[in-house]
Amino acid sequence: MAARSGPDPRLARARLRELMVDPARFSAEPDAIASYAEPGSKPDNLYCVVYPRGQTDIEQVLAVARANGLAVYTPQAWGINAKRPGFIVDYKFMADIISVDAKNLYLLLEPGVTWEQVLPELASRNVRVALPAAARSPYVLESALEREVVLPAVRFTNKQLSTFHVLLADGREYRSGSDALDNSVAHWREDGGPNISRVFTGSRNSFGLPLRGYIFLYPEPEDRKVVVRALGSRRQACALAQKCARGEVGTEVIAMSKAKAREVAGDFDELATWSVAFGLEGSPKLVAYQEKRIKELAAELKLKPVAAKAGLSEAMSQALGRPWYAPDLSFGFYTTFSRVEELSALTELGLKGIGKPAQMVIPVKRGASVFVSYDVLDARDGAAAAVKKLLPKLSDAGAFFPNPTGSLATHIFKKQAAYAKMLAELKRIIDPDDVLNSGQVVEV
Repeated sequence: MAARSGPDPRLARARLRELMVDPARFSAEPDAIASYAEPGSKPDNLYCVVYPRGQTDIEQVLAVARANGLAVYTPQAWGINAKRPGFIVDYKFMADIISVDAKNLYLLLEPGVTWEQVLPELASRNVRVALPAAARSPYVLESALEREVVLPAVRFTNKQLSTFHVLLADGREYRSGSDALDNSVAHWREDGGPNISRVFTGSRNSFGLPLRGYIFLYPEPEDRKVVVRALGSRRQACALAQKCARGEVGTEVIAMSKAKAREVAGDFDELATWSVAFGLEGSPKLVAYQEKRIKELAAELKLKPVAAKAGLSEAMSQALGRPWYAPDLSFGFYTTFSRVEELSALTELGLKGIGKPAQMVIPVKRGASVFVSYDVLDARDGAAAAVKKLLPKLSDAGAFFPNPTGSLATHIFKKQAAYAKMLAELKRIIDPDDVLNSGQVVEV
């Protein structure tokens, strides 16, 4: 009897096509598959794309993967570079907003729900959600699971996910926090035992495929006003942002270079070298007081920021009401206010001559730390390679990268051997056959 040479893609494809039923939920077209692949890579190991509609579909899809020794990949912001034969699971058909609990302030949704889909629904209920400042995809749950930085990070935490449900590679359902209890109604985050939920967040679905999640909501404020202050340098903008963040002024406090402000708000002649946008909320008296405090705190710093005209303020108000997406060539890291200038100088030296940098600085937790973001606009040939070379240097200089991937993750984890060993052990326990997103985030 001849030995099997490996998985038979024809049998797997036929079974997956049968499971999806609707032709629109299955594709083996080369162009469709290639659209998910990492630029420059050959998607020879990707056999097809499936679009499940619910948990049963995902359970059956994983059963096919296990039976045929195949990997299961989900879309990645940088594209999939499949090391093992497998297929892609795209969540765009799992797009139900299951419930909006305006009393307890929870949003329950499936992983395919987009920001553009959910915002009108929340507005009709007089509640809102913390919007991302550098989203890598349009999906709300993905953003929350990856702990992406949010626009109101100065006031609210970047952890906008309470509890979540995922399907493990062996077909079992994992429920985080109090959702593991049959009588759970509160959706608390605490696990009440060995807390392994954190391994799922920031993992790009390497440990489980998400089914649904509870996102925090916030009531609409009594009054809200967005103001913009123009300053002459990054140092001045950061000084004002830090002072106001520490003084509890603003739900959003975001310092932006001219290029970044133009990117999010549009082209205005009055745009200064640097701008700081403030989202002020509360009672009308509190909003007026906060605006007054901005002027007072600037005076303490001996700064004379210029108030933006109504047109720019209104454009920025609209911008803060929608998600901000990160372009393909962008990156961000956490640091402290005291190191923004140093790390920015190192960054801009590495970006010199490869494109126009658009920078943003967001205080986190009242300025305890900051998130520094760079978008590389009008990128020239070789820009991606230059950025890839720059990131390890920034890491070595003390920049903290959230959820590093690829070669950057390998570089960082080499210095944290115990942590890398722990990740590898968790992967072997939770996904012993390395089915889920094999090799996509970091080799563990």
